[in-house]
Amino acid sequence: MQTTHPTPSLDTGWLGVVRVLLVVQGGIAVLSTIEVTVAGAVLGPAIAPLIILNLAAAALTLIAARGVVRRSARSRRLAIVLEWTVLVFATIDLLLAIFLAKRGLEPVPLITRVVVPYLVIRLLRRRDVRAEFGLEPTRRQRRRDRKAASA
Repeated sequence: MQTTHPTPSLDTGWLGVVRVLLVVQGGIAVLSTIEVTVAGAVLGPAIAPLIILNLAAAALTLIAARGVVRRSARSRRLAIVLEWTVLVFATIDLLLAIFLAKRGLEPVPLITRVVVPYLVIRLLRRRDVRAEFGLEPTRRQRRRDRKAASA
């Protein structure tokens, strides 16, 4: 007797891309939490706030990824806020690297902390993605439409 398992449906649209990017970021945050926890075992309880922050970042990112697939407007907002937060901390990290170490960030941190959050924000703000969440186009998108119609 042979059992067949249903093939999971793969979302190949923009929301699928956003979900994958958020899951990758969540995985990175989970690994970062493990790393900080191991360091906390060596350095003591002074590092506990970092463990809590990493754990919260991992949980919120994975929750946002799950909600975005379900087309939850709250999760979309959460994802955008999380990505802006990552960009703010990446900017601080970049400035510290430039002023203290006299060099920029390496390519991998630059991609995971700047490029990926920027792409997630841009994708979640697209007109067709907003429509999937039941949201109207932004004022800028409506203004662009009026300009295109009048031209």
